[in-house]
Amino acid sequence: MKAWGAAAATALLAGCGWISFRKPPTDDELRVERELRAYYTQVKSAFAVGNSQALAALFDTSITRPMTKPDIESWGEKFFGEHGRARFILRSFSLDEMGAGRAVTTIRYRVETPDGKGSFDGMERDELIKKGGRWYTVSWEKILEGR
Repeated sequence: MKAWGAAAATALLAGCGWISFRKPPTDDELRVERELRAYYTQVKSAFAVGNSQALAALFDTSITRPMTKPDIESWGEKFFGEHGRARFILRSFSLDEMGAGRAVTTIRYRVETPDGKGSFDGMERDELIKKGGRWYTVSWEKILEGR
């Protein structure tokens, strides 16, 4: 009898699926998430064309952590010069914080170069601000880095 009861309970629970008690996202949260995903599409485009200036343009002029905007452009010139165009693949995205014109995201990504020698992946927390209708990264922090 106990075996039948356990089997029935398992069958019932398996049919229930996942129940979330998290509050549904607001319209503002959904809009900001779409805008930020579009921002990362711009990152993808900058890597796809191998343009260090387009990549640096996605960062705010005030950025200092972990690099300044000129450092980012210099890194891009060296990276694209050595490896050419690359694929930026956004593996996961989460919107961790959101305020008036400010957001914090956590992303997991992979960059693949044609030669494979410059390919890398990682996970980072990005702080972004919105100015003039556009999003810019003001800082980022590596959480995980790989080759």
